[in-house]
Amino acid sequence: DVESVFETLPNFRQAGGRSLCNQEGRRIKDGLIFRSSRTDFLTQEEKLKFLRLGIRSIIDLRRKSEYERAEGSKVLDDLYPPHLLERGEAKEMKPSLRWGGGLRKRKKEKKGGSHPPPQEQQQGKGDTTEATDDGSGPCIKGKRYLVNLMTMDLIWYVFGQINFFVRYLSLLLVLVDWIFGCHLFVKFFSWALVNKQTLAMQYFDMLEYTKPAVADILRLIIDKSNVPVLIHCAHGKDRTGLIVAVVLGCLEVDDETIVEDYSQSEVTSFLVVGRVGIVMIIEPEKCVQ
Repeated sequence: DVESVFETLPNFRQAGGRSLCNQEGRRIKDGLIFRSSRTDFLTQEEKLKFLRLGIRSIIDLRRKSEYERAEGSKVLDDLYPPHLLERGEAKEMKPSLRWGGGLRKRKKEKKGGSHPPPQEQQQGKGDTTEATDDGSGPCIKGKRYLVNLMTMDLIWYVFGQINFFVRYLSLLLVLVDWIFGCHLFVKFFSWALVNKQTLAMQYFDMLEYTKPAVADILRLIIDKSNVPVLIHCAHGKDRTGLIVAVVLGCLEVDDETIVEDYSQSEVTSFLVVGRVGIVMIIEPEKCVQ
C-alpha cells in the first residue's frame, strides 16, 4: 500500500484513488499521478521506496524562495534536480541560487545548517538518464519542476482586496521575514485573506491569475516522458488540491470523486500541522462546505 509507506510524507496518495474511472466509464491507469506534501523530510530508506514507484517528474508548486528556505535533508535532489518552469521553459537552478533565505538562515548555514553542502547535492548529476537504488535495479532519473502559483499578478490583486491596515502590516512582516528567515507574512496574510474571502473564491482567483503556470503543468503531464508524476506544494492541500482537481477535471472525472479526493487531505492535515507548527484561525462560516 503505497499510501502508507512514507511516515515523513503526509498526504501522499494516488490522485483520485485507485481503479479510477471517468464519467464515460473509461478506466484511468493506476500509478501515473500522485500527490503529497513536500518531500524535504524523506529518509534514505524512504527514498528507495519512492524510487520503486518509478516517478519521473516532481511538480513542486512552491516558490523558489519557499523551496530554498525549507528545512529538511532533500534527499531526492540528486535524482530530481530542481528546475524553474516559467512560460514553458525549464531552467535548472544554479547551486548559488539554491541555498538562501533570511539572515538568520544564512548564519545558521555558516555554522553547519540542516541542508547538505551544494556540492554533495550535485554528485551524480553528470548522469542524466538513470541511477541505481539498493541494487535491485536501475531507476529513472527525473526532474523537479518548481512552478510558482503565487505570481505577482495574483499577489497584487489579492493585496487590493484587504484593508489598509492589513496591507501595511503585511509589508512590515515581509521585512521581518527577510531579516529573521521566518514565515510571519504568509501566516498573517493567509489568515487575513481566508477570513475575508471563502476558500473557493481564493481558488478561482488563483486559477484566473496563474493561467500560464497551469498550462505549463498540463503540458508537462500530457508528455508521456514525464509520467508517473508527483504533484506537491508545502502541505499538499490547497495548491496541490487545486491543480489535482484541474487535472482530474480534464480527465472527465466526476465532481463527487474530485471533491472526495480533495477532502482526504483533512484526514492527515494534523500530521502536516504538527510538523511545521502552523496555527490558523478561520471563521467557520468562511470555510467551504
